[in-house]
Amino acid sequence: MKKYGIGGNNVNCPVYGVGGVLSSCKTYGNNSVIADLSPKLWCRQGVGITTDTGVSQWDDQSGNGNHLKQATGANQPALQGDGSILFDGIAHFLKADAFTFVQPETIYVLGKQITWTSGDRWFDGNTLNVGTMQQITATPELRIFAGNSVGNISLALDTYGVVSVVINSTSSLIQLNNNSPVTGDAGSVANMGGLTLGASGGSTDFGNIQVKEILAYSDLHDDATRQKVISFLQNI
Repeated sequence: MKKYGIGGNNVNCPVYGVGGVLSSCKTYGNNSVIADLSPKLWCRQGVGITTDTGVSQWDDQSGNGNHLKQATGANQPALQGDGSILFDGIAHFLKADAFTFVQPETIYVLGKQITWTSGDRWFDGNTLNVGTMQQITATPELRIFAGNSVGNISLALDTYGVVSVVINSTSSLIQLNNNSPVTGDAGSVANMGGLTLGASGGSTDFGNIQVKEILAYSDLHDDATRQKVISFLQNI
């Protein structure tokens, strides 16, 4: 079938209109993302969310089956009325089963910081410090780390923003919205091996964050490609 209109998000058929994005077929309209970007993981606001005590699974819409999961009730983040997911900064996190995810890695998060504590994480790979974005230095700064540090950018507390990350050794960057990216060497840890959201890959340093969408690509996104994804996320 076909979907028409603002915000179409069906991953199995063509989507048309402002905000239409697909990973497996053509997209049309303003803010569309090129179909052949092929994310490794794509979790969407209000889509494919299973709740128990809190969120026990956030389904990957890329078609790769890399769902973000949490079996332990005390560690399950809270689903909000608008379809976003709130992590308490104490115990909440979601984690995908290990999958092949190697440099260059490009990750986008549409989210906000509720509180700020130096060292707390937005995301990491499957294990500790293999591709992490964390709060660092002074509120409300963020950086990335995969053996070395790149940053810092500042996202005001309780303010949604699109944070774009490229982890690619000496050609790494972190970018807030359409601001100029901060570039540098994030390190040569070559394989994130998966994704942990709301904590480190070692299930520590929990972030008090609220997330609407997250996209992960095993690819190097240039300025033009990042602009397309950022524009889509800003229109959610």
